[in-house]
Amino acid sequence: MREMKKGSLGLLVLHLLHERPSYGYELTERLRERSQGDLTFEDAAVYPLLHAFERDQLVEGVWEHDNAADEARKGARRRYYHLTPRGVEALRVALQDWATFSHAVGRVLGTEHLTTGEGAQ
Repeated sequence: MREMKKGSLGLLVLHLLHERPSYGYELTERLRERSQGDLTFEDAAVYPLLHAFERDQLVEGVWEHDNAADEARKGARRRYYHLTPRGVEALRVALQDWATFSHAVGRVLGTEHLTTGEGAQ
């Protein structure tokens, strides 16, 4: 499970950023909540990925603005990441790759009907 989680983190982060800009900790929390606790990631896994995506111009990071609302919140400033057009294309390709991969694994395991609805009882 660990390697499958690690291999899918990029796709999951791109997808969440496509929904709305986020910062690293928020992304880990959204992943945990959406998966009902089955997918948990440490910040140490997410931040290097965000930095790599930024180097590859898939995301752009912007520091939050200083204002009164931020002053009410304790802690360090947050860097929000959003997808660039290149990131949107990378997400599209990653989704296609994931669909192909998951269907192929389903065929090997004889469980493709579980993901496609074919032959479901």
